Amino acid sequence: MEYLFEFILELVFEASIEISKNSKIPKCIRYFLIGIISLFFIIVMGFIVLVGILSLKKNTMLGILLILISLLLLVLSILKFKKVYVRKTTKV
Repeated sequence: MEYLFEFILELVFEASIEISKNSKIPKCIRYFLIGIISLFFIIVMGFIVLVGILSLKKNTMLGILLILISLLLLVLSILKFKKVYVRKTTKV
C-alpha cells in the first residue's frame, strides 16, 4: 500500500513540476501548481523544524541536527526554485 501511495505522489509531483515549467500552459494554472508545490515543501520543512524544536528538550544534538537539516533543505529548495523558474535576462 505504501508503494502505491508513494508512486501516486511521485507521479503527481513530477507531473506538476513539468507542467509548471511549460510555457504553453496558462499562467494561472502554472502559478497555482507552483504555489501548491511550494506549500507542500514549506509544510514538510516546517514539520522538521517543529520536531527539531520539540526534541531539543530530550536530545540537544538531535534537535540541532534536525533544525540544520531543515535549513539546508530550505536553502537548496530556494536555489532549485531560482534555477527552474527564474529566467535570466541577458542584455546584448
